[in-house]
Amino acid sequence: MLPSGAAERALVIMGPIAIGLLAIAAAAPGPASAEGLAVTNGWLTHDGMAVWGWVQHNGWWRAGQRPNLARRSVGDPESDVRPNRTEDLDKLTDSMLRYGYPGFEHNFGLWYDRRRDAHDTAPREDANAVPPFLEQPWAKGEEGRATDGLPLYDLTKFNDWYFGRLREFAALCDRKGTVLFHKHHMQHALLELDAHYVDFPWRPANCIQKTGLPHRVPAANVYYDVSDPVRRDLHRLYIRQCLEATAEYTNVVHMIGQEYTGPLSYAEFWLDTVDEWEKETGHDVLVSLSATKDVVDAILADPRRSALVDIVDLRCFYLGVDGGLVAPRGGEEVPGRSTECGQAQSDGSSPERICQKIRQYRDAYPSKAITDAIGQDRRQTWAVLMAGGSMAVAGQIEYPDHADPPDYVRPANVDMVLPAYDFVRAHLAEALPRMSPADIVLDAPERNWCLRSRGECYLVYALRGGGFRMDLTGDEGDFVAEWLDPRTGDLRPAGRVTAGQVAAFAAPDDQDWALWLHRP
Repeated sequence: MLPSGAAERALVIMGPIAIGLLAIAAAAPGPASAEGLAVTNGWLTHDGMAVWGWVQHNGWWRAGQRPNLARRSVGDPESDVRPNRTEDLDKLTDSMLRYGYPGFEHNFGLWYDRRRDAHDTAPREDANAVPPFLEQPWAKGEEGRATDGLPLYDLTKFNDWYFGRLREFAALCDRKGTVLFHKHHMQHALLELDAHYVDFPWRPANCIQKTGLPHRVPAANVYYDVSDPVRRDLHRLYIRQCLEATAEYTNVVHMIGQEYTGPLSYAEFWLDTVDEWEKETGHDVLVSLSATKDVVDAILADPRRSALVDIVDLRCFYLGVDGGLVAPRGGEEVPGRSTECGQAQSDGSSPERICQKIRQYRDAYPSKAITDAIGQDRRQTWAVLMAGGSMAVAGQIEYPDHADPPDYVRPANVDMVLPAYDFVRAHLAEALPRMSPADIVLDAPERNWCLRSRGECYLVYALRGGGFRMDLTGDEGDFVAEWLDPRTGDLRPAGRVTAGQVAAFAAPDDQDWALWLHRP
């Protein structure tokens, strides 16, 4: 623990630290170009080149699995700057590009400091906080004492250090072509356990304002109920702060929250607030709609609000192995990680069903990018790509043997994505934004999938290898054929193919393989 009074001193020095970090953010380069991150033909692109791969995030608690927004000061012996602790954002964004997860999901921490790792609910009798700190977006006031032993939060004021770090992260993403998925809310604290909720800034025991939230979980439905004028004004103020903080950067995607399973009414309010801010400021931010299926479908059926959505995130529902739909309804206070929610689909779904689900939305909304949550699995990753999914959300960054790495080492499980990721970067980054799913594989189309840019290139993924035929009658000329081994990324020559006919191919064996046809 910190010596007595250290937490108070941390609050005192927060101003100078914030000023220093804000200066870093201000000096950081702005968007790499006028274009930056965009949605092109249903794909996320940076300066016209496809950004495809996994999306990951830090752990939310426990030693070795820390969120990325922890306070430190230069020369502080308590500093712990490394992966899953206080992130070195420059090294993190380099690691994202190197190891196949060009997208990173950020949300504020479950609690302020390490003392709640014990998962207890006892009020703290003093302010002896334990680093690294898991900064909250709201600022502490100067009165009262919250359950963490520190002063009460003032929900009308914001933590400059926290938003300065976000700006620093966003500037690096703009420069390097990575993507920051900024999740405004952290629902996990509102539904899972009282130990997660006890220090939540909006809990009545922790803030100056009269939020009307309950003292114990579940608290999500009250939190999202904006019929109360106090909560409505606080939410609106906070949403606008999240937008304003990164307004000058392009490679930020705004989302309602982590594990959002709340009601349609709050999703509408959130989008309307974004729309209001965009019209007032002249900024146009990228928005991802992540919610339960009924809420997603209702928003997409609303012409005005649908136009505000750039990316559709499908993680909150899934198709089971038998094809049955597993989809909780918004506002039922279902935890996002529960078996009733789509975040469990890595266990209950299959590559075929993932591809089927994504294709339905890709075909219905071809101008919007599609993302979905999967397990850290090779075949599921390929299913997302071949269905036209722009990125695959693969969850928490982990390291070999769950060790605390001393540096930005190769994360565990990235061998599942790296062969496809490296292939796309090396060979398809320019062409992929012109490619779309095409039903031209004549044999077993439920497990043989194709992406096509007519006259340019084709990519077929055969989930179980074997032979299949492709209808190339709509094209002409010669193509070079190569087999890509999804396990290693190796390419094997497969001769030349003349279009204008039905062509037959045979994969090297009955494992999964990808066939790449491109111009000589």
